[in-house]
Amino acid sequence: MKINQPSNLPILHSSILPFFHPSNRSLKGVALALASSACIAVTFIASKQAMQELSPLAFTPIWFAVASAWGAGVYLWQQGPKLPTGLSASIRPILLLGLLNGLANFLFFTSIDWGDPTLIAFFSRSETIYSVLLGAWFLGERMRGWQWLGVAIAIAGTGAMTFRAGTLVWVVMGLALASNFFLAWSNLVAKKSIAAAPPLILSTARTLVMTLMLGLFGWAAGELAWPGLSTWLWIVAGAFFGPFLSYVLFYKSLRYLDLSKGAVIRATQPLFVAVYGLALFGTVINFQQFFGGLVMTAGVVLMLWEQKRLPKIGD
Repeated sequence: MKINQPSNLPILHSSILPFFHPSNRSLKGVALALASSACIAVTFIASKQAMQELSPLAFTPIWFAVASAWGAGVYLWQQGPKLPTGLSASIRPILLLGLLNGLANFLFFTSIDWGDPTLIAFFSRSETIYSVLLGAWFLGERMRGWQWLGVAIAIAGTGAMTFRAGTLVWVVMGLALASNFFLAWSNLVAKKSIAAAPPLILSTARTLVMTLMLGLFGWAAGELAWPGLSTWLWIVAGAFFGPFLSYVLFYKSLRYLDLSKGAVIRATQPLFVAVYGLALFGTVINFQQFFGGLVMTAGVVLMLWEQKRLPKIGD
C-alpha cells in the first residue's frame, strides 16, 4: 500500500543536507594517500640522520639511486627483464617529472641543511596550497564551500603543529617555498600522466632522472662521498619508504582522487613524523603539536565531506 505524501510537507533534496558519504573509489584513494603520507614521513627522519655525515649534494644522488634500485628490483620481480610497454610515449612527462622533482628536492634538502627543520616543515605546507590552486586552474577540480574551509583548517592545523617562533631566515624560506612550488608542478604532471604510465614506472623513472641530475651537480661541486655503514642503513631503509614507495602509493591515489584532495591528505605527514619520533627516539609531542594534529584531522574530514542524494519522500 502506497502512502501519499502530505501536501504540507516539503520535498527533501540532496542540496539541503550534506553527508559524509565518500564512495568506495574515494575511500580507496584516501587510504592510498594516507599510506603515502605515512611513508614520506620517513624521509624527515632518515635524511636528517644521513645528513649528519653527508652534505645535500653528496646525500641526494645516493638517496635517489637507492630508491631507483628499489623500483627497478620490484619491476623485475613483477615483470621480468623486459622494457615497459608504452615507455617511449611517456618519455617527455617522465623527464619533466624528474627535472621538477630534482629541483624541488635539491632546494628542499639544502633548506634543511641551512635552516631549522621545524621551520622548513612549516613552510612545506605551501605544497598543499600550490596543489589545490593548480588542480583548480588546470584540471578543473571544484570543491564546495565547506570543503575549501576544510582545506584552510587542515593547512592551519599542520602549520600549528610544526611552527615554532624564532628568527625568520628569508633565504631558507625562499628555498622552501620554491621547492614546494616545483613539487606541486611535478604532482600536476603526474596527475595528467598516470593514465599513460603505471605508477611504478613513473616513480622509478623519476628517481633515475634525479639521480643523474643531482649526481652531475654533486660531481661538479666536488662533494660526492661514500657514506659509512650506519648512514647506508638509514639511506637504504629510508629510500624504500620515502622516494620509492610513498610516490608509488601517491600516484596510485591520484587515479581515485583529485590532485587537491590528495595533496591535503598527504599533508598529514607531521602526525606520522611525531609517531616515528616517539617510537625511535622517545620524543613526546607537546600540547601545541597535539592540538595542531586534531585541527588538521578535522580539516581533512571536512574536505572529504560529500553530499549524498536522498530519495524524495513518496518515491
